[in-house]
Amino acid sequence: MSKAVVYRGGEQKFYGDREVTHVTVTDGVTEITQSAFSYCKGLNNLSFLEGSAIATVARSAFNSSGINSLQGMEDVRKIGNYAFAHCKDLRTIEGLGCEEMGECCFFACTLLQSMKGWPASMTVIPGACFRECTGMTTVDCDLSRVTSIGRDAFYGHAFAGCTSLLPPSLSDADADPAAVLAFLKRKSFLERAPERRAFLCSLKHAHSNFYNRTGDPCGATRRIIMEFAGLFPA
Repeated sequence: MSKAVVYRGGEQKFYGDREVTHVTVTDGVTEITQSAFSYCKGLNNLSFLEGSAIATVARSAFNSSGINSLQGMEDVRKIGNYAFAHCKDLRTIEGLGCEEMGECCFFACTLLQSMKGWPASMTVIPGACFRECTGMTTVDCDLSRVTSIGRDAFYGHAFAGCTSLLPPSLSDADADPAAVLAFLKRKSFLERAPERRAFLCSLKHAHSNFYNRTGDPCGATRRIIMEFAGLFPA
C-alpha cells in the first residue's frame, strides 16, 4: 500500500512508516526535522524538495529510507549527521548547494556510484561522510576548492571503506586523509576530462624520449609535468 503525506514540519514525524511513498511540503517549512522520515522504506525520491523553502535537513532525517536519488537540493544549506545514512537504494546525488554538512551523511549508501556536484562553498569533506559506499567508483565533481578530508573519531576518514573507489591502503579507516584527498583530486582531474590524461601521457612519453637521447640532467621536462598536474610519481 502506498501513501502520500503532507509535511508541515515541527514535531511531525513519519518515522518507520513504510507505506509513505510521496511527500508534499507545505509553504513556509524550512527544515526537515530530526528522524522525520527515518526507515520510511517506501519513500523513493526527494523531488518534493524542488522549489520548496527547505534550508535544513536535520540529523538522521532520511536515515535508512528508500530514496533512490537526490536532486533539486541547491537551496538546502545544512545537512545534519547521518541525514541519508544507510539509504541502500540511493544511486545518484546531484546539485548539492549546502554550506554545512555533518559527519556520516551518506554512510553505507552502498549503491551510490558517483560523487557529483560537491558544493563549491564547502572546503572540507566531513569525516565518514561516504564511509562504506562500496559501489562508488567515480568522482564526477571539481575538488579543486577542497582543502581537507575530515576524520570521524570512530569511523575514520570521509571515504573509509570505499573499496571500489580507493586502493586498499587508502580505503582503510586509518589512512592519511591528506593522501586520500590527493588521490581523489587526481582521479577527479582525469575522470572529468579524459583528454587531459591523453595529453599528459603524451608529455610523459615525450619526456622519456628526450631523456633517452639527452639524459635530461636537470629533469626540466619532468618538473613541468609534475607542476602541471602532479599526476605522475617522482
